[in-house]
Amino acid sequence: MDQSIALLCPQAMNYSPQLLHDKLEAALNELAATRKFLIGLSGGLDSVVLLHAMAKLRDQSGVGIQLRALHINHQLQDQAQNWETHCLSLCVKLGIECVSTKVEISRHCGLENAARQARYREFEATLLIDEELLLGHHRDDQMETLLLRLIRGSGSRGLSGIPRSRVLGASRLLRPLLDIDREELQSYAESEQLNWVEDHSNQDEAFDRNYCRHSLLPLIEERWPGYRQSWSKSLVLASESEALIQELAAIDLGEIVAESESVVSREKLLILSEPRRRNVLRHWLASLGAKELGWNKLRQLSNEVLPGASGQFIAEGFQVVCFRGSVYALDSAELERDLDLDTTDSDAMPRLPVAGELMLPGNGRLRICAKHGEGICADKLSKLSIRFRRGGETCRLVGRPSKTLKKILSESEIPPWLRSRIPLLYDGEDLSYIPGVGVSEELAAKGAQPGCIIEWEPPNLKLGV
Repeated sequence: MDQSIALLCPQAMNYSPQLLHDKLEAALNELAATRKFLIGLSGGLDSVVLLHAMAKLRDQSGVGIQLRALHINHQLQDQAQNWETHCLSLCVKLGIECVSTKVEISRHCGLENAARQARYREFEATLLIDEELLLGHHRDDQMETLLLRLIRGSGSRGLSGIPRSRVLGASRLLRPLLDIDREELQSYAESEQLNWVEDHSNQDEAFDRNYCRHSLLPLIEERWPGYRQSWSKSLVLASESEALIQELAAIDLGEIVAESESVVSREKLLILSEPRRRNVLRHWLASLGAKELGWNKLRQLSNEVLPGASGQFIAEGFQVVCFRGSVYALDSAELERDLDLDTTDSDAMPRLPVAGELMLPGNGRLRICAKHGEGICADKLSKLSIRFRRGGETCRLVGRPSKTLKKILSESEIPPWLRSRIPLLYDGEDLSYIPGVGVSEELAAKGAQPGCIIEWEPPNLKLGV
């Protein structure tokens, strides 16, 4: 047998297999919405105990529990193939279907984080309809996580620890062993004479979690043997605090939202205290699917960008822009999308209809409405070409002096992120019509002349739509 597979004999302990079964069943009754489960099976102690105990519940229960297991081979250890073989063999013995898959780990964002991301992608991809994922995290994992997050300066959400359940894709992830100590899991494994694999990298204290597990927490337990119970109470209190914070954020968000979910009132944000403002900003951006900002960046957005008259904050995948009393969350990918319109090829230029709509690929549409004596002379439409802002343009709109396009767009309150996208209508080299703004004196329809009003419906560049 592979030396990385441990076999321990039963010892007299204060736990019993039946007690663990009872705790597991109670947790499933509280958490689960189905009786179809996919068990994440690494081959280690935690997942092996979970698999075996679930098989026992399946065999003893009359509610028709259905089980599958998923083993993910990260291909990072010399013994990885032996672990995979062990998991497959164990599932055959217990009469459980086992799916085994290999993943390639990118080390670009750190080995631990990359492996975790790869695992959860496989979990989500393997889950069937009406099937929930079970993982074997236990209370000692929770204690390690709490200590690590405290060291890293987490807030109430981080200090709430590992959640017992959460959404995963179209299904849910459950951790039914989270209130059970590792000691009890080991006692169960010894009593049932279970085999499991030992990942020797878990002894490497160069990893923070291993250092907490093997050095820090044993010292804490030596001084305070009941620390798990007291820390578990702190986890509950932190979870309750986080729930209240989220409720407050939802109330505040309802007050500050403007014309859409991606736009909020700058004035109403600034009325809030700094902690409350940061809280609702975090909640707002999360609701739009934005990647979470760290403490320093969130503070910069709240305390430096928002108070500015026209602040801009650029983050990964999105931008937050202040303009005319509102705060906009914009999608960076949409902002950077190239305009699919070749203004250098006159033959390829779309022709403007006297009435109706003209789609501008990737840039919204123009709406044209016939009006006598208003807008541009209808007989001039066929001469117009569409261009975009280049800089230095001027135009003399009806009833106004000649001004630069920059000043006209600013006075017309066109948002800055749309100014390079607004379709400008030219008669030869003369800027003649700015949709939604006005027409030049030379081409304006007057009196009873047939005319056209041209409006631009811009593309939706807002985040979360």
